[in-house]
Amino acid sequence: MMTATNAVEGIRRRGPSVEVAAAAPPILAPTPLRQPAVRPVGLSRLLVGVLSTLTWMLFSSAVIILNKQLYASGFEYPSTVTGVGQLVSAVSGFLLAAVSGQRLRPPPSPRVFLRVLLPIAACTASSMYFGNMTYLYLSVSFIQILKAFTPAITLALCVAAGLERPSGRLLVAIAMIVGGTAGAVLVESGAPSFRLVGFMAFMASSLTEAARVVGAELLRDGSKYNTAESLVYIGGPTAALLLAIAAVWEWPGAVASAAYGKGFALLARAPWTTIAAPMVSALVNMSCFFAINATSSLTFKVAGCVKNVAVVVYGVLAHGDAITALQVAGYAISVVGFTLYSQLKMAKVNDKPKRKT
Repeated sequence: MMTATNAVEGIRRRGPSVEVAAAAPPILAPTPLRQPAVRPVGLSRLLVGVLSTLTWMLFSSAVIILNKQLYASGFEYPSTVTGVGQLVSAVSGFLLAAVSGQRLRPPPSPRVFLRVLLPIAACTASSMYFGNMTYLYLSVSFIQILKAFTPAITLALCVAAGLERPSGRLLVAIAMIVGGTAGAVLVESGAPSFRLVGFMAFMASSLTEAARVVGAELLRDGSKYNTAESLVYIGGPTAALLLAIAAVWEWPGAVASAAYGKGFALLARAPWTTIAAPMVSALVNMSCFFAINATSSLTFKVAGCVKNVAVVVYGVLAHGDAITALQVAGYAISVVGFTLYSQLKMAKVNDKPKRKT
């Protein structure tokens, strides 16, 4: 269950680049202007876009809160939590294919699976594991602030791989992200709640997520996976990797400690949270599909920023997370930088077809 939140849009433009926790489908072709029903369709599309985006924001925030509750209860097994969530999400891919009209093509060949999908699934699993591990050590609010830093790492790896030539304005946006996040980290590092292991886990999550994006671009085989296919063909292997790691590293201890009321015994004390967490993770994918289908990638990213701000406020009000004025200022700079970054990236993508014509 990746909460990051974090959301993938490479399915549309990067071939098999996928973040299964929030996969993004291809945008439907716009309705022709001469069609008589253009206004009702436009209004309906707007309403669907608003409702589905708000629903995605709600579910995406809820899965963060539910996972945090599981970890706070003492169930400190991030590979198990994310693995089960991804398994349910992979199954939901079949449901999404049925309700959305997306068809599932035959499974990829062993060569494509080993060369393309497995490395992407490995990076996705690593990013999810380390991302959820972060919640064991850092506050919910501070993690949302840190998430704004991920695009800077992704851009750095893209430049190193020769996939990106950043413009001056893009560098300004990245500088705002780095500067704002660095200021927030410096302030937090002096607080008693700061744990270096949690910060390192977040950096590992961001690095592996950036590696997934770069790897998907370098390894793509020309296939354009829709959201349902991404959930099934990449979400499935991701779940298998996470659960395999959990079986070796987490389950023996969870079984042994169950006799003392810990480990797996903790799940019985919070059955609704245990059931709801993976289910909500699957609903994130469903609502994400309808949100991006009815809006745009940029709108979706801005909504993600608003959602992260809401989660920061929730952490302060519900959990008493300590946030200083300097951290708020740094986060605000990062959010502005991220919004500018997203706008510039979208403008570059939309400009490519024009240059080809």
